[in-house]
Amino acid sequence: MSARALSLALALLLAPVAACADDGAEPDAAQVSASFEEAYAQTDLGKEDSGGCSGVVVPDRSGFGKRVALTFDDGPNAVTTPRVLDVLAEHGVKATFFINGSRVTGPAERAVLARIVAEGHILANHSQSHLDLKNASAAKLASEVGKTDAVLRDAGVTPRFFRFPFGSASCSGMSYVKGLGYTVVGWHIDSADWCFATTGGASCPARTFRYVPDAYRSDLLGYVMSQLRAKDGGVILFHDIHASTAAALDGILSALEDAGYAFVQVDDAVYLPRLNGATPPPARFVGAACEADHDCNFSSAVSSGICHRFTPTDGTPAEEIGFCSLPCEGTCPDRVGASPTFCTTLDGGATGRCVAKSAAVNESCEAIEGTAPAVVARFIGTSSAAAATATACVPR
Repeated sequence: MSARALSLALALLLAPVAACADDGAEPDAAQVSASFEEAYAQTDLGKEDSGGCSGVVVPDRSGFGKRVALTFDDGPNAVTTPRVLDVLAEHGVKATFFINGSRVTGPAERAVLARIVAEGHILANHSQSHLDLKNASAAKLASEVGKTDAVLRDAGVTPRFFRFPFGSASCSGMSYVKGLGYTVVGWHIDSADWCFATTGGASCPARTFRYVPDAYRSDLLGYVMSQLRAKDGGVILFHDIHASTAAALDGILSALEDAGYAFVQVDDAVYLPRLNGATPPPARFVGAACEADHDCNFSSAVSSGICHRFTPTDGTPAEEIGFCSLPCEGTCPDRVGASPTFCTTLDGGATGRCVAKSAAVNESCEAIEGTAPAVVARFIGTSSAAAATATACVPR
């Protein structure tokens, strides 16, 4: 692809926005790439300028329990956004649409907004013209936020969420937007669909977004799944203005469902408590009570928490209950303040599971419902761990 063609493709992120002559000048293709790479550095490399002023960093950094919040930026588009909505409806998934007010140019776009609201999705503010607002004047920032705020209210919603274009914000900008009552939403995962869109969905060129590994240069689905596995879920960024994104979305959602992911919206205070001004619950760990895998919102270096469900053989209680565990071979991680752990088997030797050792912190297993202390052998599996036993809290 020629440099001119690449520039035109990236410009789709901004069209049909008119260029401005003041501090809100439209970024060119190179600036778009640089802005998304800076956003990646803040989310994945921890290189944020200051903790409270990043428009990218979400205050909730873990504990997603394979929950995903889908977000779509830069619409509405009268052709591609309805395709995205069709796929979401087929999967029964709700999402958040961060719109640019300048794209609402007539009845077709207003009809798209009405459909978004009617189908239970969240409409949110992404500024009027998708300009980099980090260095914008106070007047320009107020105009960019206010014009789209009016569009959203005309669509019948009271907007709660704002996303800075490219996640590019200043401390004064963050303060202004929050002062209006908005919650600023960044993302944990950039799907890089904007980069794949430069080639019609075929590939993401390294010169456009260097952080996509070479193994996924021609594999949007693979890249998205690799990022989700690394973070166990979170807020993910897509763009509903791209035909290639609309075409890929069904496969992405199917892959997520097959891998055990479920979907929430950005206003979910259970999985995104800090974002929504709530106090996060105490982090669960091995031995904590659970009903399903997503309750065990923790992970080790190699696996995510799971819920071990069982019915105590002594019949007390009679119903099925569960405690959090981790798949293991040889050893298990420990956590300060939690019960020490031990890797054993709970299925006759087929697999290893982390259990809590009997200790004062769990009242010698009495605090872990349905368990009792017993001497159990270490599950070694393919590890090099030595044989050992421990008194652990295992199902009665």
